[in-house]
Amino acid sequence: MRQLCLVSTLALCLATPALADPIPNMVPTHDLTGTYQMNTNHGPQTMAVEYSAALRGLRITPQGGQAYILYDFTTHDAKMVMPQMQKYMDQPKLSAQANAVQGDRNGPPANVVITTGGSATIAGHDCTNTKFTNTKTGESSTLCVTDDGVILQITSSNGHQITAQSISYAPVPEADVQLPAGYTQFVIPQMPAGMAMPGGIPGGMSIPGGMMTPPPGQ
Repeated sequence: MRQLCLVSTLALCLATPALADPIPNMVPTHDLTGTYQMNTNHGPQTMAVEYSAALRGLRITPQGGQAYILYDFTTHDAKMVMPQMQKYMDQPKLSAQANAVQGDRNGPPANVVITTGGSATIAGHDCTNTKFTNTKTGESSTLCVTDDGVILQITSSNGHQITAQSISYAPVPEADVQLPAGYTQFVIPQMPAGMAMPGGIPGGMSIPGGMMTPPPGQ
């Protein structure tokens, strides 16, 4: 779950529009394929990211590849896709989070302080750091973003970090960011009180959470 949890942070950050200065644009202006490493309390994990500028579609595949996340920036729709079963699950909480971030056109909340400064070269690309700090909780996240909207690194005050290992601007096939034809929806059956579905969610994956977490305070 923690692996897909971090998956949510990147997707939400990619879903964040350019608001008032000094927030940088965090939506790539072109197709993108990347490999990222996530450092957590449970060791490093990797994931693959694909983004289609034409379709405004994002795909995030965590290490192992048993399932992946699709996010549509136009419809604000998120799904978890399970290829082995040829099924998918809607992710309404993920969709709601992303929609809330994209809907904030008036700048960050009053309790969020934004500071820009410092630069780095990551995976062969230059980026500029922008730090979001929640003045109520003291939590912060620092994003290193290129001029063309690619997030290369996310560093959180809780010690988690996501860093690009490789970035390519090669065209992304449309099929990669779309739900495959013929896949049917999987709905977890309602179980009587006190009972749990054996084996958990099919495909051995949990529903995502961390990489789609907006900056502190949002």
